[in-house]
Amino acid sequence: MLQPISRARFLTVSIRLLFAISCGTFVFSATAAVDEELIQQQFEEAMDDRESGKVFDAIQMFENILSTNPYLNRARLELAVAYHEASRYQDAIDQFQIVLDDPETPESVRLSILAYMAQLKADQAKPEGEHVVSYYAKAGLIYNTNVNVVPGVGTIIVNGKNFFLPSEEISSVGTDIVLSASHRYRRKKPLDVAGARTSFEWQSQASISSNLYTETSDFNLNIISADTGPAFISPGRWLGAIPLRVDQVYLGSSALATAFSMNPYLTFDLGNYRSILLESTLLSRSYADSINEPQDGTFAMVGLAYTTLFTSLNTGTEIGVRYRDRDAEDDQFGFDGFTLYASGYTTLNELSNIYAKANYRTFEYKAPDTIVDSTNTTLIREDDELTVSVGYNRDFKDGFLEKWTFNTELAYTDNTSNIDAYKYDRWLFSANVSRYIQ
Repeated sequence: MLQPISRARFLTVSIRLLFAISCGTFVFSATAAVDEELIQQQFEEAMDDRESGKVFDAIQMFENILSTNPYLNRARLELAVAYHEASRYQDAIDQFQIVLDDPETPESVRLSILAYMAQLKADQAKPEGEHVVSYYAKAGLIYNTNVNVVPGVGTIIVNGKNFFLPSEEISSVGTDIVLSASHRYRRKKPLDVAGARTSFEWQSQASISSNLYTETSDFNLNIISADTGPAFISPGRWLGAIPLRVDQVYLGSSALATAFSMNPYLTFDLGNYRSILLESTLLSRSYADSINEPQDGTFAMVGLAYTTLFTSLNTGTEIGVRYRDRDAEDDQFGFDGFTLYASGYTTLNELSNIYAKANYRTFEYKAPDTIVDSTNTTLIREDDELTVSVGYNRDFKDGFLEKWTFNTELAYTDNTSNIDAYKYDRWLFSANVSRYIQ
């Protein structure tokens, strides 16, 4: 759905059209030696720069045009609009006033300029920064066919030896709850980054997620997270952020691990609803008990993804690849590998859509596995994990669930390994309602 045009944008278009109709493309000084074709070319270049987000480059171009041709009022109007977009409010007012003071300015243009200036002065009166607080809540149920992630009861063969697994899959219903609060501070005055208007924000969030199972409490999972960091947004060009994050993980009734991470990313807008994402993660983890201390270490990831919407704007896809490397104090817990993923969605109507996702991961461990067979010194674990899922969500615009979204998803995971003890599969069904509050 196209976004409604803003009042300032509407007034900008009105001024431009009225001035062009009343006065033609330019009004030249009779005494100035003007190369009309060159000026038109410079004007169009400045307009292209401004429309593409390079507001500061556009300002410089408009100023250069007016330095030698001060009577080109249409260029002066566009310069005033560029000043406004750069939050140089008084400069914008001064330029508009020059056009208003010109007796040759048509009355229809004067009225549009006065209306625009009222909007400009209202923007000027706003605080230097904007604080936005929002909340998110999700509550629902899940059904997990393999909570404890085991291959099942029976005899397995590892390196030619028989081992009996005394465990069995535990299937259970559980709760799925997420609560979060977010704060965003946006600086009103944009930054000049390579000539482009770039907004600065500081984004923070705290959240808690919880999965509690009815059949066993040993695998209850609770995660408390907090992240904060700067974000930079150049409309129509790129956006990036550098979040710093801490996660505290609880498994069962005990603390499991603490992780600190930095997760910078950068998205480039390619136009026509296409974008490329560059992402990375650098994480340090520390386990709470001596049994898991050999897994203490670091994790690094780099990724690349491509996203596009099709011409109808109601269907989109994303494909991506990631490389992961995990180090651990005990190398048998360290691994590297690739992730390949793809997802897509299509809108069924104004309120609902369906989606599908696929995720394939490889794990190549760095030392022989001794967990299953402590006498083995040669067999290095290698896993391949595939997860596919389909889902449906619907927004509610009225009734008891007004402003909530219903979501349901069915996911299947199959993990294969050269060591039978690590083979498993799992079905996971979820149904929940969620809502953003701002």
